[in-house]
Amino acid sequence: MSADTSSWGILKFSDQKEIRLQWDQLRIRIIKRGSDLLIVENRDDTPSGPKLGSIPESDFRRYAFQSPIDAIRVQPSTPDRPLVVQPLHPLRLAPKAKADFYVSVPLNIQLSVAEDKSNKALESIRAEILSDTWFGDLAAGVLCYAIKSRARRERPVIDSEVSARALCKIQIHNESTELLHCAKFCLRLDRCHLWQSDSALWTSPISIRYNGSENLSAIDYSEKAPIEAPHSIKIATASEAPLRGLIRRTFAGIGNSLT
Repeated sequence: MSADTSSWGILKFSDQKEIRLQWDQLRIRIIKRGSDLLIVENRDDTPSGPKLGSIPESDFRRYAFQSPIDAIRVQPSTPDRPLVVQPLHPLRLAPKAKADFYVSVPLNIQLSVAEDKSNKALESIRAEILSDTWFGDLAAGVLCYAIKSRARRERPVIDSEVSARALCKIQIHNESTELLHCAKFCLRLDRCHLWQSDSALWTSPISIRYNGSENLSAIDYSEKAPIEAPHSIKIATASEAPLRGLIRRTFAGIGNSLT
C-alpha cells in the first residue's frame, strides 16, 4: 500500500510501483507495468493474495494507457441498488411520533486515474458481495440488495479504514393517524453524499415520512452531513441530486403490505 495513512483520496505509486488496499476480507492490488495498470481483486483468506506471474492472465484486469500513471484516486460510493433493511426489533411507531435509526451500509470502491479530470471510474468494486432480493410486488417492485446489518436506535462505531462501510442516519416520522408496523424497509442511497469525519464515513441523513397505509411514503434527502459528524468533509458526491418529497414505496409490514 502507499505511504498514505488513509485508504481514501489520491494515492501515489511507491518505488515498488504498487498500491495495496484492504478492508476486512477484500484486498486490492494495483500494479504499474510501464503504461499499463494491473488490478488484482482477492477475497479469500490467503494473507498475501495471488502472486503475479504464477497465475493466468484471467486472474487480473489489465488497463493500457498512452503514458504511465503516477497516482490512483480511491473513492467510496453508495451501492448501485436500493437496500432492504430490517430493524433490530420490529418497529411499531405511534401516530405523529418520530424515531431515529442508524444503519451500517456497505460501500463500493471506485478506482480512477488521478490525472483524469473527468474522474471517470476505471472500476467500481463492491466491498461486500450482497444477496439479491426483491422489494414490492411484481408490477411495481424493485431489485435490491439484502444486507445483514440491522437498523438500530443506538449509533454503532465504524472505522472506515478497516471496513468499507458508512453510517446512515434515518429519521422515520409517522405523519398518519395509524400505527406504523414495519418489518423491513427499502433504503435508497443514490441521493446521498458521503462524508468523512475522523475515521468514520457517513451518508447524508434521510428523513422518511409515513403517510398511512393508503398512501406512499415521502423521502427527504439532506444536502448536509449529519450533526453526529462535526467538521466532516464531503469525499463523494451523490450520483443523483438530493431532493425533498420524493414519493416511494418504503415500508413493508405484517403480510408484506407496502406503503
